[in-house]
Amino acid sequence: MTIMRKLICGVLLAMPASTALAEIDILSVTFTCENGVPLPVTYFNAEDGSGAAATMVDNTLVALRQVQSGSGIRYESIGDNGTYILRSKGWNASISYLAAGAANEQVIYQDCSSR
Repeated sequence: MTIMRKLICGVLLAMPASTALAEIDILSVTFTCENGVPLPVTYFNAEDGSGAAATMVDNTLVALRQVQSGSGIRYESIGDNGTYILRSKGWNASISYLAAGAANEQVIYQDCSSR
């Protein structure tokens, strides 16, 4: 299965059932993080305002759903072992990981820019 197909399937599973049937805008962006590391992210935005995203972290597809954020946009994965967190504001983004039971997030990619 192609990466794009996996991204779409993974994100549709993360979105509510009613949203999956709505029209969805898809936007792919590649951020460049510190040390020149590329971070491809595909955003899925539904007409009802809900959103999801998908990215690859350590060669693993991570599906995330949009959650409330005080500033910018925040997406979180759903998992028993921990949570990936994608933060995006303007042209910048970062990804961190919060292991189950841990008090602090571990930054995976930071200083990412799509400019």
